[in-house]
Parts: sequence; structure tokens; C-alpha cells
Amino acid sequence: NITLRNLQILTRDLLYVIELITAISSGDFGRVEDILGNLAMMFRGAGSNNYCSEILHFLFNIKRVWTPDFA
Repeated sequence: NITLRNLQILTRDLLYVIELITAISSGDFGRVEDILGNLAMMFRGAGSNNYCSEILHFLFNIKRVWTPDFA
């Protein structure tokens, strides 16, 4: 059923938003970092390639380029 599948996707996406808002509000950057990969793929799927590229570039810098003291 297409309607049920669309509702499931909407619920999943809204749970990501709630998790992101809660993580930002509590200042837990580890949780924000965990969500960014999924968020990048959601942007890619929606056709927002620039947002996806910027998030992936940011994650790459956090994990590979910047030192732990800087990041």
C-alpha cells in the first residue's frame, strides 16, 4: 500500500528531526554527528546535492582532517 509506505517514511523522517533537535538542545554533538550521515543521504535523495556534499565534507574533516583537539 503506497499510503502506508509514505506514512512510514514520513514518520522515520520526523523521528530524525526530533532526534536532531533534541541532540542540539542538549549540546550532545556526538548524537548530532551520528545523525549527519543519514541526513546527508536524505538530502541526496531529495535532490539537494549541495547540502549532501557539504555535510559529507564536514564529516570527513571531523573524522580525518582535523585533530581531536580542534574538532
